[in-house]
Amino acid sequence: MADTLMERLTAADAPRLATGKNGLRSRNLKAAGSKRFRALVRKAVRDVFGGLAPFEKLDPAAVRLLEPISAVVARKRAEMSERNMELLVEAMLPANDPMSAVRSKVEADNARARVKFAEMVPCLTSGELAEMAGHSARNRSATGSRWKAEKKAFSVQLGGRELFPAFQFKDGKPDPAVAQVLDALPSGMSQWQVAFWFVSSNPWLDGGVPSENLGKVAAVVEAARKLGEEAAG
Repeated sequence: MADTLMERLTAADAPRLATGKNGLRSRNLKAAGSKRFRALVRKAVRDVFGGLAPFEKLDPAAVRLLEPISAVVARKRAEMSERNMELLVEAMLPANDPMSAVRSKVEADNARARVKFAEMVPCLTSGELAEMAGHSARNRSATGSRWKAEKKAFSVQLGGRELFPAFQFKDGKPDPAVAQVLDALPSGMSQWQVAFWFVSSNPWLDGGVPSENLGKVAAVVEAARKLGEEAAG
C-alpha cells in the first residue's frame, strides 16, 4: 500500500519536477520526496499501533493519502488485540478448570507407577537385548524394533529410554507365549497398559500374575481375551 500511495504522490509531483532546468536536480528532488514519504508512512504506522492520533500536523493532502494506511493498521491492531485476549483466556482456563487438580493427581500417580515398575521389574535396554540375543548389528535397536514389528515383544518408554521387560524372553529369544497373549489383548491398549496388565493380579488366573504364569499359556491367553470382552461389554 505504501508503494501505491508513493506512486500517487510521485504522479502528482511529476509535472512540477519535469519543468526543472536540470534533469539531475529533478531526479534528486524526486528521490528525496520518496524517502521523506516512506519515512512518513513508517511513522504513521507506528503512531497508529501506539494509539496516537495520526497525521495531526500534516498537510491535508498528505492526510488524504495516508488515511487508508491508518484504517488498515487500526484494523490489524484490533485483530491482534482480540487474538491476545484469546491467548490470555486460554492461559487462564487451566487454573479455573475444576478437573485440573484431579488430572494432575492421576498423572502424578501414573508417573510414580511407571518408576516403580522399572524398579521392581527387570528390564533390558535395546543394547542389552541385542547382546542377550547375540546380535552384532551396528544399529543396537534393530533387534528390539524387529521383534516389536513382528508383535513378539513390547517395550515401554521411561526417562527417554526404551525398556523391554525381561519376562518376555527365554534363552535369548522372545517367549512364544508372549506373542499369543499380545495378540489376544485389546488392540487399543497403550504399551504401558500392556506392561501393567502383565504384572498385575488377574481374577481370571485366580489372582495370579500373567507374567509369572506364561507356562500356562492357554490360561493367560484366555485372561487376555476376557479383558477384551469386558472392554467391549
